[in-house]
Amino acid sequence: MYLEFLLLIADYYRTVSKRIFFFEWLIPFLTGIGVFLLLFFGSSTSATIVFKDNAINLLGILVGFSITIITILTTGQGQNLDEIKNKETKIEINNKKITLFRLLLINFTYSVIIEVGLIITCLIYPLLIDNIDFSKNIKYVGFSILVFLILHIMLLTMRNLSDFYLILVKPPKKASG
Repeated sequence: MYLEFLLLIADYYRTVSKRIFFFEWLIPFLTGIGVFLLLFFGSSTSATIVFKDNAINLLGILVGFSITIITILTTGQGQNLDEIKNKETKIEINNKKITLFRLLLINFTYSVIIEVGLIITCLIYPLLIDNIDFSKNIKYVGFSILVFLILHIMLLTMRNLSDFYLILVKPPKKASG
């Protein structure tokens, strides 16, 4: 079975700092808990259907966008892109400092893997919920996890775009002479 994508996911987790953990994991986790509590103590679940339906469209757009950025990173030309391929970060993977280029590639590729996994989940989730007799609480937990992961991926995409923007607009170094 093909499991090499797990190596990339492990690399992503090796690059996550406390600040990133708070922004990309803790905020979505707390939001997911909030959604669960709203569903548990509320009475309407029509919003969950609308959210689930729109999530597939949103994730499809994000997958295409992330793949486009990966293509630009790997095939693009320019002084700024050349610089990030050689600029080391403080982050180490397997006791070796990684470049800014590799960090961006890890983040965008991780994003694509999670987005594709979420699309598959959003397609299968309704089949499971409609055909297997789960308690309402299990359904609420499942939906809350979807909200958590979608918010996580959206915040990751915001960070990735900010990083990519700052690389592209950074003024190139002037040649000394």
